[in-house]
Amino acid sequence: MADPEQAFPFPFFGAGEADYYMWAEVHVRFAREPTTSQRAAIADAVPVPLRGAVDWCEGRQLMVASGLFLHGAVVRAYPAAPGELDRIGEDGWLYAAPSRIAALNADIEAWLRRIHGECPVLAAYRAEDPDSGGTRLSPWHDWSLAQLPGLLPELERVLDHSGNATSMARGIMAMARRASRLPRLGVFAADMMSWSDGPA
Repeated sequence: MADPEQAFPFPFFGAGEADYYMWAEVHVRFAREPTTSQRAAIADAVPVPLRGAVDWCEGRQLMVASGLFLHGAVVRAYPAAPGELDRIGEDGWLYAAPSRIAALNADIEAWLRRIHGECPVLAAYRAEDPDSGGTRLSPWHDWSLAQLPGLLPELERVLDHSGNATSMARGIMAMARRASRLPRLGVFAADMMSWSDGPA
């Protein structure tokens, strides 16, 4: 079996086969502030369906997101597997074929690994979309939860702010609570969750 430290170069909370309803976003916190040229390379490599917003804030924080019509962007960006069809749901929305969604998920993971080579990634986060059925979480997500104690000092620094870094920190802590990992994190995490956690 491969060494998890080599297979998983940084924590990615929400890693796995995600399903999406209307939109998608991915948050990245870097270990240090990327240079201007690194920012350009990172932004240029964002998966096409997530180029609706490329938002840098606080120097080390990046959020990329689709527009409202994610599935249309996915259909335009990736081919469907032979025999697979896109569909229109009962709600009237277009849903991309499963192979197209799998291609987006693979593209996100490849992008994260690539940008880690540009500037070290401290952690990445993708929320589960309850309207689509959530994410089939992978071993990378499970390994990430085990790394959470070492990230707590960093998360604590951004929890009393507003913006994307705070949203990411709160989302990570909510994932830990749903996975029943918080009791292992001590008093600090319990206190933090009392005011920062979102709905399960």
